[in-house]
Amino acid sequence: MQELQTYRNQIDEIDTEIIELFAKRLEVVKKVWEYKKIHNIPTLQPARWQEILEKIKKNAWKFWIEEYFIENIWNEIHKESLKLENKIFSK
Repeated sequence: MQELQTYRNQIDEIDTEIIELFAKRLEVVKKVWEYKKIHNIPTLQPARWQEILEKIKKNAWKFWIEEYFIENIWNEIHKESLKLENKIFSK
C-alpha cells in the first residue's frame, strides 16, 4: 500500500507542475494578447493554430501519446485562451 501512495504522491506533484506550467503559459499568452491589441491583429490566427497542433501532435507521438488525446487537450486550452483574450480585447 505504501508503494501505491508513493505513486499517488508523484502524480499529485506532477499535477501541480502541470498547473504551474499552464499559469506560466497564460502569462506569455497575455503578452501576445497585448501585442495583438496594439497592432490590431485578430485574436484567432488559424494558420498559427494549425502550426501549434501539428507541433504538439509530433511531440506527443515521440512519447506514444495518442494524437486525439493531445489534440483534445490543446483544443480546450485554445478555447479558454480565446475566451480570455476576447475578455481582454473587449475592455
